[in-house]
Amino acid sequence: MTEILPVPPPFRSGFCALLGEPNVGKSTLANALTQFKVAIISSKPQTTRNAIKAIYNDDDSQIVFVDTPGVMVPEDRLNECLVTNALDSLEGADVVCHLVEAAKPRPLPPTGAAALDRVKKPMLLVVNKSDLLPGFMDGASDEDLRKRFHPPFPLERYRDIVFISAANNIGVGKLLDKVKALMPLGEPMYDREQLTDRDMRFLVSEVVREKVLENAEQEIPYAVAAVTETFQENPGRKHLIRVVLFVEQESQKAILIGRNGEKLHKIGAESRPAIEEICDHPVFLELWVKVRKNWRKKDESLREFGYGVTKKKPRKRRR
Repeated sequence: MTEILPVPPPFRSGFCALLGEPNVGKSTLANALTQFKVAIISSKPQTTRNAIKAIYNDDDSQIVFVDTPGVMVPEDRLNECLVTNALDSLEGADVVCHLVEAAKPRPLPPTGAAALDRVKKPMLLVVNKSDLLPGFMDGASDEDLRKRFHPPFPLERYRDIVFISAANNIGVGKLLDKVKALMPLGEPMYDREQLTDRDMRFLVSEVVREKVLENAEQEIPYAVAAVTETFQENPGRKHLIRVVLFVEQESQKAILIGRNGEKLHKIGAESRPAIEEICDHPVFLELWVKVRKNWRKKDESLREFGYGVTKKKPRKRRR
């Protein structure tokens, strides 16, 4: 008798863009979905500066979640580029998750709202930080939660509303199931063991920038760009890693270094174990601080630091 082999379930794969204002929890959600820290997080707005792919794999799907910079009204050329990068992620998405905060859901700024209006693929409204809604932590039904949720924008465009708390990992599995059901049939796009599209140099730079965000105050974190200049692998010995922190003014350099180098030493001491964890190898970490005047306003510097700026086309002169 011929053995009948089980038929594998259809495989689904695609891209899901995570879009929203700054600090609504997109990076926390991306990390929770993949159960790996692919994106840095902090309480400061505009922590995410790049569109980062967090890759989820299971037996019958591969979903590439695209963590994007927060959509806001830009105040400088850097923020213009970040918003452009965020909205560009919508073009290749098979599903879009629009994240808002449960306690203060707000519409996106006009540019972002207009981009959502153009989306033809399925969209989910993801209400994060729902632990602030009465009844959520006690297991209230979605129907009850919807009665307590009153966003100042229409809901007709969304395929569904999903209430989650990414920080507490509640509702994340339910969201994953809904995204997965909306994904098209297709083969994996990345290696099944891969967790992100970013290389080790990028991840190292982001770890150091995260520690700057945690340790620096006021305007300093926003004026810092972190670039991994050296990543030298040394089997049997510590990897040599050199990261340069670029600031815009000499006064910012002095503040970031601190008295007798104390602040910079603290940033390095906190960065090292996190870098060793992602490298799975001991490292020797060097941090340097350099001044690049007004780098947030200059396309050349923004391109050098990896913020995806396209070169402006020269305007044609009128005759």
